[in-house]
Amino acid sequence: MAATILAIANQKGGVGKTTSTINLTRAAVTALGLRVLVVDADPQGNATKSLAPEYQGSLDQSLATVLDKTKNATIVEAIVPGEWTGVDVVPAGSDALADAAQNLVTMKAGRESRLKRALAEVEDKYDLIVIDCPPSLDQLPINAFTAAHAVVIVTEPSQFALDGLARLLDTIEIVQEYTNPQLVIAGAIINGYQRTNRMDRWCNDLRESFEAPVLDPPIQRATWIAEATEAGCGLDVWNTPKASNLHRTYVEHLGNILDNVRKAS
Repeated sequence: MAATILAIANQKGGVGKTTSTINLTRAAVTALGLRVLVVDADPQGNATKSLAPEYQGSLDQSLATVLDKTKNATIVEAIVPGEWTGVDVVPAGSDALADAAQNLVTMKAGRESRLKRALAEVEDKYDLIVIDCPPSLDQLPINAFTAAHAVVIVTEPSQFALDGLARLLDTIEIVQEYTNPQLVIAGAIINGYQRTNRMDRWCNDLRESFEAPVLDPPIQRATWIAEATEAGCGLDVWNTPKASNLHRTYVEHLGNILDNVRKAS
């Protein structure tokens, strides 16, 4: 069977998209035994730094060369082994990926579907493909949304983060109308949560106003989460009870996300 493809997205930076990508991937391989391909679609390359640190920066083969029409590279050539068993990675390609995104703008036709066509070559080799989107709404996330079965929105309980969701939802609706009618929003993950009246109010506002499922509980704010991510270390082996509990939360979130995708299909 073909892989389920998830795009992890928000046009606002610093809300924890890459952290969510990495921890959902860890949940997939450790708890569900899935074969996972992580596609790093962010020129910053943070997912690559954590999961395939030997393949940072500009490369002969990367997502940048796959999306660049002049390179004529296949995604099979760009896939590298991840640090974890069961995980492969398509490295971003650093600044070359930003250049490839700009080149997509000038393409006359088919620019939104380049990633979809590329993933069609390998989707039967994996159970799950996770695309880490950049903090933008340009051709990179549009390619991700066109290729994906579902979007997982990552946000924070704050005014600025929630205000920005409207533009993201508008972009998703455009993709649903023109390039991927089957695309669904499989859930929203709230990061950076602290137990305060202000954050509780924003969380409740999101639950009440957001049509897609909000995945509870929200993810707490803690420096050790970022430390584990930067070290490429799974929360299940971070050797603290809080980290182990949070790993189980990501397992539950991933299970709910996949259930929501199946229900919508």
